[in-house]
Amino acid sequence: MISETEFLELYVMFCKTISKPARLRIIHLIGNGKMNVSTIQKELDIPLSNLSNHLNDLYRVGILSKEKQGNFVFYYLTDPELVAGVTKMQQIVKNINQKKTL
Repeated sequence: MISETEFLELYVMFCKTISKPARLRIIHLIGNGKMNVSTIQKELDIPLSNLSNHLNDLYRVGILSKEKQGNFVFYYLTDPELVAGVTKMQQIVKNINQKKTL
């Protein structure tokens, strides 16, 4: 078991990793099921080199898992509840922003 300090460091690294708009878009897209890199690239219209970096970073912290099927690599969320968590955080940010503008 890890200490609270170690957990908080992991949590901060996790939050930093998902803090880029392209990565949030990837999470929402892959939340619908396994996808190969070319499908993700087409859907999000992200240059392949940038997409590879985003996918590798998400994979490195454990947000994504991957499996090879023939010539294709398919990515999927390690925990499907991630989409609901990210969506909830986005709603909280919207609520806070609305209160600030009142």
